[in-house]
Amino acid sequence: MTQPLPSLSELQPLLEHTFTEIQRTRMTDVPVVNVELSVNAGHFIEWQGYYLGVLITPWFMNLMLLPANEETRDDLNSRRVATKQTHSFPSGAYEFITGAEDAIGHFQSCSLFSPMFEFQDQQAAIETAAAVMAGLMDVDNFEDIDAQGQPFPEYGPEPAPEADNDSCSEADTVLESPLTDKAISRRQLLSGFRG
Repeated sequence: MTQPLPSLSELQPLLEHTFTEIQRTRMTDVPVVNVELSVNAGHFIEWQGYYLGVLITPWFMNLMLLPANEETRDDLNSRRVATKQTHSFPSGAYEFITGAEDAIGHFQSCSLFSPMFEFQDQQAAIETAAAVMAGLMDVDNFEDIDAQGQPFPEYGPEPAPEADNDSCSEADTVLESPLTDKAISRRQLLSGFRG
C-alpha cells in the first residue's frame, strides 16, 4: 500500500528525521561529515506539483524535489534511481538526479555543496540555503547556460567581426568588469557559489 503524501508542514520533520538517521547509521566516521552542522530542511515551498527546497546535511547541501501530489509521485516512482532530469526555474535550467529512501520515497536532488567544510557553523549553512532559494526564483539571475553550466549554442545571425584590439571603448570596459550587483548569479548557484 502506498503511503499518504506528507503535507508541507509534515515534510520538514520527515526529511530531518530521515537524514539524521542516515547520518547516525550510514555516515558514522565518514570523513566528509562536518561535525559542526546538523540536518535542516527549513526552506521548502510548494512548486508545480513538488515540494522544492534546500536540504542541509553535515555532508551535503542539495536542492530537493519531492512529490506534492499523486501525479508527481507517479512520475518520480517511474524513474530509476540515478536517472537525470532537467527542471526549469526562473533563474534557469538545473539537472536533478533521482534518488530514493524508504522513509520518503523517490525524490530528485541537485548538488550545491559537498562536502560541507566551507561552512563554519549551522547559521552560515541556513543563510546560504535561504539565499539559494531566493536566487533560484529570481529571474534576474537567469543566464543562457544549460543544466551543466555550459553556454547554450548561439542561434541566429553570425556574430559581428571583432573590433580593432588597439582601440578600447567605454562599452568594452563595462562588459569586461565583473557583475557585482547580483547577490547570486546563475553560475554561482550551479557551482555552489564557488567563483
